[in-house]
Amino acid sequence: MSTQNGIVIHITSGEREDWEMALRNILNLARDESLPTPADTMRVVVNGEAVKFLLETATGAPEVVEMAEAGVRIGACSNSLDRFGHDPETLVDGIVTVRSGVAEVVRLQRKGHAYLKLP
Repeated sequence: MSTQNGIVIHITSGEREDWEMALRNILNLARDESLPTPADTMRVVVNGEAVKFLLETATGAPEVVEMAEAGVRIGACSNSLDRFGHDPETLVDGIVTVRSGVAEVVRLQRKGHAYLKLP
């Protein structure tokens, strides 16, 4: 798996345990010196029920803020926000919205990003 153009990390699960595991995996990837993956080359795309973890009121909001401040680019699917009744204005600072999460994943893969599916 080459990360020359970056890596797109796709998260969809609305289960808290899955979200926590995904965050640990992202941190482990960033820290692994055998595969240098600078935070600014990581793109996290969140869709489905998982968008709830990107809200300011989410329990894990501080970790999301920390990831964004470290340079990880995080995109929340607008379709999923609408579907689950979340206002984009309530997203953690630094989160951008993307029209379609799955389309964003495909776009990034076409640009050469490696793909990693986490729950």
